Amino acid sequence: MGANMKGAGYNEKAEKELIGRARELQPLLRRSGPAHDKERRLTDEVFTALTDAGFWEMASPRRWGGLGTSATAMARVGAELGKGDPSVGWVYTVLHGTTWVASLGPDALQEEIFGSSDSHPTICGAVTPPGEAREVEGGYRVTGKWAYCSGSRHAEWGQFGVNIIKPDGSVHPGALAYVPMTDVTIEDSWFMNGMRGTGSETCVVEDVFVPSTRIFNIAEQGGIGNHPEGKKHVGEPSDYWPFMPFLRATAHGMVIGAAESMLGEVLEASKSRPIVYTTYKRQADSAVVQAGVGKIAAMVEAARLLMEKTCGQIDEAGVSRIPMSPLERAQSKGEGSFTIDLLAQACNELMFFAGSGAFDERKEICRYWRDLSVGARHVANLPYVGYEILGKAMLDVEPNISPADFI
Repeated sequence: MGANMKGAGYNEKAEKELIGRARELQPLLRRSGPAHDKERRLTDEVFTALTDAGFWEMASPRRWGGLGTSATAMARVGAELGKGDPSVGWVYTVLHGTTWVASLGPDALQEEIFGSSDSHPTICGAVTPPGEAREVEGGYRVTGKWAYCSGSRHAEWGQFGVNIIKPDGSVHPGALAYVPMTDVTIEDSWFMNGMRGTGSETCVVEDVFVPSTRIFNIAEQGGIGNHPEGKKHVGEPSDYWPFMPFLRATAHGMVIGAAESMLGEVLEASKSRPIVYTTYKRQADSAVVQAGVGKIAAMVEAARLLMEKTCGQIDEAGVSRIPMSPLERAQSKGEGSFTIDLLAQACNELMFFAGSGAFDERKEICRYWRDLSVGARHVANLPYVGYEILGKAMLDVEPNISPADFI
């Protein structure tokens, strides 16, 4: 393992198999959803099922025994898992994204994270607010507290944003510290209305020694995807994916899957649910309902197509090694915002057709509505931010409101 994979494309055969496995897991995920909601984390049974299905191999490069699947494949699998339980789709997506970032790191880091075990690593993490990594002989003393670490109770590693503190007191931002979860304290802090099952707890590290080989100084490297001359473990298309477009677009798969499940439930119920105080014995006989669900179905499909467009651009950038242009990145940000806008509107309109009884928190559709509503408001998804970024880029207004790597 560890060989350069220059010229390799994507593993399309594995994509079809993995999508099929995700669909096969949907009954288990639906049964487990209430337990995830109650316990505020995934069950061990479900996490083991995700592992056994080979989903963590998607995040590992082929040089480390991974599958070499595309960004499109990751989003499609996330959508299928999201249909079964949005919290599962979210944890799958987040652990994928964090593990992918680690695969871009220096040779020594990759060798320890990916090459020191026969299993494929699972890495949780967060970057804000940054912790401190005080430089000492041989490494750093790391201290910090990071909220929203989805999947932290099942992950093996934590990937945490830190500022490097030099012996002279100077501060150098933009680094990641990799800490075994055995050295991390998890605060029971995840009490949300939606996405309850993601276990997005607060991770605390107190004065833990981290060797220099487990620090990934992205700022010194010049950004994600800029690999230094002489680097040995590089060459997969995934090594050249754009940072935020990948994390953002693949995460939209889960939201799309949740919306598709909600739509399917409303369509099925409309065949037997009456419209009380009207002559309609079935909702499906109402022209207003017919037009409404048609509009919603078009909105959800449009969202999927936008996701597929961005994932296609990411995959092309990986194969060609030609980065997305600043305008393309801004367009993916704005279109990603529109994707979330469409799904949030579709979700809310579906609940009108589902009726007030659908807000019983014991009902599956209520959980999907809560999960989708919270997931849509992740900071990477906020429409008003994405629209401003795209508008500024189109109007040549500089500087934009986010650094280039975060668009």
